[in-house]
Amino acid sequence: LMESLNRAEVYLRQQQKPDGTWENHPGITALAATALLRQPGVSRARQLEAVGKTLDGLVRLAKPDGGIYENTIPHYITGVAAMALVAGGRPQDRPIIEKARAYLAENLLDEGEGVGKNEFWYGGMGYGATTRADGRRADMISLEYALRALKESDLPESSPVWQKAIVFLQRAQNNSETNDQAWAANDGGFVYYPGFTYHTDGGTRSYGSATYAGILSYSWASVKKDDQRVQSVVKWIRDNYTVDENPGMGQKTVYYYYMVFAKALQALGEPAIVDARGRSHDWREELGRKLLSLQHPEGYWVNEVKDEMQDNKVLVTSFTMAALQAILQ
Repeated sequence: LMESLNRAEVYLRQQQKPDGTWENHPGITALAATALLRQPGVSRARQLEAVGKTLDGLVRLAKPDGGIYENTIPHYITGVAAMALVAGGRPQDRPIIEKARAYLAENLLDEGEGVGKNEFWYGGMGYGATTRADGRRADMISLEYALRALKESDLPESSPVWQKAIVFLQRAQNNSETNDQAWAANDGGFVYYPGFTYHTDGGTRSYGSATYAGILSYSWASVKKDDQRVQSVVKWIRDNYTVDENPGMGQKTVYYYYMVFAKALQALGEPAIVDARGRSHDWREELGRKLLSLQHPEGYWVNEVKDEMQDNKVLVTSFTMAALQAILQ
């Protein structure tokens, strides 16, 4: 796996522009920088040699409101940029990280945005948009990025943000014991946002990437492994275990799925998953083999299904490196 990661590292370094960015996109730039900064066995000096100017560029995007973005999808860009700055570990970036943390906490949908606790967007977060209609939207993927950034930037466990986020998580989970929405079924998995799924069969069926983002979000919010809500997700994972596709979506966004799959199972601390038929799976070995088989000779990964920019080799390689790094932890 390390050989595979090293080839991916070489590929990302080759694709980097002289100014330290990738793909003219601050989000992809931040994800690629984080992948390089989390690379095992590489000295911090060598890492910063490659991405020091990348981090400088992200710092220059910091706005007076604490967000880190150019002009679009500010919540998402702020989240991934904060994670890159945290991974960089430079003392001079700490004030920027703390402002970004405050920005993300402030932009969680709650009474401050005119969203009441009875509304199903409450406690969620979207990519962030300029119009109020879009600004009030929230989804599981955006929320997981935000919560991961808040956790990595040391938002205290006592912050009310975590409990508010849990309200949204419960409403996006097919777990009728804790979901107060009428549509909720009981398979334990997650949908994209309360009442809406990207599952190919429609309805409000749970699907892979949202479900792993959900269990990961519970872990960021310090919901314990023996909690009924987490055990309910674990049941879904056992019933739908696979490394061949994003369950419910096929090959759509499968590389994002691989990243949250690996991070979630690593966070759970489960070395093996026993599926619905009673077969035990060493998920690290199975996912590792799968990812090795998909790597191109030049070191990159890419999805043939291009939804959500997964035809972008730098983005997909960054996701896959994060998955491999979680396997090795």
